[in-house]
Amino acid sequence: MAQTHEWMFYEVMWRSWAGRARIPYPVPWWAQQAFRRWSDAFDAGTYDSKEAAFASNALYRYWSMVGVKDHRQESLVGQAGEIEPVYDKYCLSFFLFDPRTGTLRLPQLPEGGGVEQRMEAPHLPVVLTTFRTPEGVEFVQRTFTTTVGPRQRDVTVARVTVGSPTGEAREGLLCAALMPAGPSGFQRHDRDGHTITDRRLTWLRHLPDERRVETNSGWGPVFDTAPDLYGVYGNPDGSADPDAYLAHSPFHDLVMGGKPNGALAAEDQVAGLCSAVFGWHFRLARSDVFEVGVRLPVDRWSGPADLAELRAEPVERLESANRDFWTAKLLGQGVQPRLPRAVGHLPGLFRQARSQLLILSDRGEIHPGPTVYDSFWIRDASVEATACSLAGDTALAGHQLGTHHPLRFNQGRGRIGPCAEYGFYGGPHEKDAHEWDSNGQALWAIGRFDRTSGPGAGFGAKLYVPYVRDAARWIRDNRDGVGLLHPGWSAEHLGESGKRHFWDDLWALAGLYEAARLAERVGAAETAELWAAYDDMARATGDAIRWVIGEQRSHGAWETYIPTGPDDVGRLDSTMIGAAAYFHPLRLHMGSKLGDEVDRAARWTLDTMYARFVTGGYRHEAAWNAYGPYLTLQLAHAYLLAGDPGRADALLGWAVGAASPVVAGRPAALGAWNEQHAFPVASDFAEVPGRPWYMGDMPHGWAAAEYLLLLRDILFFEADEDHDPHVYVAPGVRPHWVPGGERVAVDAAPTLFGEPFGYRLTHDPAQRTVTVDITRAPERVRFVYPCRFGTVRSASADGRQLAVTGDDVRVPAGTVQFTVAYG
Repeated sequence: MAQTHEWMFYEVMWRSWAGRARIPYPVPWWAQQAFRRWSDAFDAGTYDSKEAAFASNALYRYWSMVGVKDHRQESLVGQAGEIEPVYDKYCLSFFLFDPRTGTLRLPQLPEGGGVEQRMEAPHLPVVLTTFRTPEGVEFVQRTFTTTVGPRQRDVTVARVTVGSPTGEAREGLLCAALMPAGPSGFQRHDRDGHTITDRRLTWLRHLPDERRVETNSGWGPVFDTAPDLYGVYGNPDGSADPDAYLAHSPFHDLVMGGKPNGALAAEDQVAGLCSAVFGWHFRLARSDVFEVGVRLPVDRWSGPADLAELRAEPVERLESANRDFWTAKLLGQGVQPRLPRAVGHLPGLFRQARSQLLILSDRGEIHPGPTVYDSFWIRDASVEATACSLAGDTALAGHQLGTHHPLRFNQGRGRIGPCAEYGFYGGPHEKDAHEWDSNGQALWAIGRFDRTSGPGAGFGAKLYVPYVRDAARWIRDNRDGVGLLHPGWSAEHLGESGKRHFWDDLWALAGLYEAARLAERVGAAETAELWAAYDDMARATGDAIRWVIGEQRSHGAWETYIPTGPDDVGRLDSTMIGAAAYFHPLRLHMGSKLGDEVDRAARWTLDTMYARFVTGGYRHEAAWNAYGPYLTLQLAHAYLLAGDPGRADALLGWAVGAASPVVAGRPAALGAWNEQHAFPVASDFAEVPGRPWYMGDMPHGWAAAEYLLLLRDILFFEADEDHDPHVYVAPGVRPHWVPGGERVAVDAAPTLFGEPFGYRLTHDPAQRTVTVDITRAPERVRFVYPCRFGTVRSASADGRQLAVTGDDVRVPAGTVQFTVAYG
C-alpha cells in the first residue's frame, strides 16, 4: 500500500502534467517519460505500490553529476538544469516569467522553449544548460561544485546569465524554483528498507536579511543577490486533496496573479511537498547580460561565521579555481591518450570517466554511485581502484587498496552463513548477501597494484600478512565438497542467490594466482602453500566447467557454452555474461590456466552471447530487462583480449553512444552510464517492455572503470608478465581510426611491469606502412604488434629485418622504432 506522501506526489505529478497547458508545472524529465508510456505494472518484489515505485523514480534514472574530488556529497543535474544535492532536502531549478503577459516558460516542458545541455569540456565537471524561449529570451546556467574557505568545504554553484540573442530589448523575471523532487526522484524506499535521504520538504523558510533559505533543519540555497519577489508554499490546512497543492502553488499564482504570495515560511505535514519561488527583475538592451549567482551549501555549514565564509569568494574566482584544478588534474596528470580526429571523442570520454571516479571517491573510498550506490563494495572498488592505477591516479588506488580494503578484512571468529568470518573481505553488503567473490577480487586488485607500483614501493609486502596470506587461506578453506565456492548473491546480475556461480570461482582462482605470485615476490614461506591452493581451485573449477559442458552435450545441446554456474546446466540466458570474466579482467586465457577444453568453451561462450544477447549493446533481460553498459564494455574487452577487435570496436561504439542518449531531441545524459540502460531511452521509445525493468545509479563507477580499462588496453596491454613479458602495441586500434597524417600516442603510462610505457604510431596509407616509435618501455620487455591494416609483407626494427610469421609482428626488447609494411 502506498504511503501518503507517495500517493500525493503521484497524484500531483500526473495532474500537473495533464493540466500543463493551463498552468505550467516543472514536472521532472523522468516523470514525463513515465507518463509518456504509462503502465500500472511495477516491480512488486522491490516496491509496495506503483506510487512507491514512481516516487522512487524506479525506471528513468538519468542525470549528470558535479562534485569535488574525494569529498562525500555530490550534486545531480537534471535535463533542464535542476540541481539536486544528493543528501539535502530540495532541488533548485530556474525558469523565466513575463509579468506583463503572464507567460511562464519552464525548461522542463517541451512547450516552454528549447533546451541545450552539455559539459563545458570533457575534463571539466561543469554542466552548461541553455534555455531559449519562443519570445527570444535566453538564459545560460553554469553548474559546478568546488571548495570554499580554509577547511575546503563543498559548495555547489549555479551561475545564471540572461541575455537577448537577437539584441532586442527584453525584460521579465528570472526565477528560481525550490521543490522537493529532483532528478533522482522524490522519496525512495523499498521492501528491504533501502532509502536515500528523506526528501520530503515539511518546513521551508526564506530569510531575506541573510539572503538564504532553510529547508527542514538544514541550509538551502544562498543568494548572491537578494530576490525582488518571493513566495513560500505549503499545506497550511492539512488538506488531503491533491488539487489543493495545484491551486496553492507558486506557478498557479504567477500565471493567475502575476506574482508569488510573498510568504516567508510554510509547512506541509501531510506530504512534504513545500515549495518556493524567487524572482529577479531584468531589463536587457542590445548585448546586456543579467546574472544571478546561487550557492548551494552541500557540506556542513552553520552559523553567521560559516555564512560569511561561504560568501567570501566571488563566484568568478570559484569557477576559475575549479577550472584550474580539473585542468591540471586531468590534462596535466595521469595517462593522456591521443587519437586521430575520427575517434577524438574517446580520449575526452576517458578524462570524463576519470573525473567521475575521482568525484565518487569519499576520502579515498571509491563508491560505485552518488545516490543508492553511495557506499562501499569490495567488488566495485577493486575494479575501480585497478582502473585508477592504470589511468595514472595511483594515489587514489593506493589509498583504496592500502587503507579501505584492509578495513573490510574480518578478524572475528564467528560464521557468515556456511563460511568462516576470519579472513573474509567484506562489510555489510558482502556479509548479508554472501558475496563470496570478494576475496578473489581483493587479492587480485592488491596483487595487480603491487605489480604496477613496482618493487621499490613494497606495497604487497606491507599487506601480505594477514591481508593476502589469510585471505587466500579463506578461499582454500571455505568451499563446498567439490571445491567450489558456496551459493551466494555475488554479482547480482548472474542469477539467484541460492545457486553457485562460476564467476565466484574464476575470481577466486585469479585472486589465488596473484596471491601466490605476490608471495614469490616477497619471498614468503607460504609460497608453496598458496600455489597448492591455486592448483586445487583450478582443478575444481575446471572439472566443474567440463562436467557442465558434458551434461549439456548429453542433453542434446548443440552449442558449447558455459552457463552461470554448475547448478544451471542448460541455462541459456544472459546470466552467462559472468563467463566473460575468464578473459577480462582475469586473463585466465593467458596460458590456458583451466586447460584447452575450457579455453575453447569460453571463446565459444563469447560468440553465443554475441549472437543471442547483443543488439548493439548487451541485453540483460534475465536479470534487469535492460541493457548493461558495463557488461557491454566487459564483453568488448573480452573480445579484444580474445583476438576479435572488430566486435570489440562495435560494442565500444554502442557503449559510447549509450553514454549520451537523446530522447525526443533532448539529451538524457552527458557522457556517463547508469548501471543499466533502459530500452525505451536507448531506442527513443521505439521499444518499451511490457514488464518493469531495473535501474541502479549514475554515473556508475564500475562502468567508468570498465571504459578506462578498455581504452587503455585498446592502446596497449601486457601479457605473460611472469614468464615471457611482452606488450601488445595498439591491439584494438582499427584501420579506420588512423587516416594518413594522424597518429596514435600514449606517454609514460603505468604498466604491470612497474615501469612506464609509451609509443607513437603513424600510418602512411600511400606507402602502406605503419611506423611505431617506442618512447618509454620497461627493460627486458618485448613487443607484439598485431597489424590490423592488412597482411604483413615485411617488418624491421631499428633498421634490422624481422622474421614475418603472420600478422602478429614480434619485436625484440629494446627496440626504439619499428616499421611494418602490409599488403
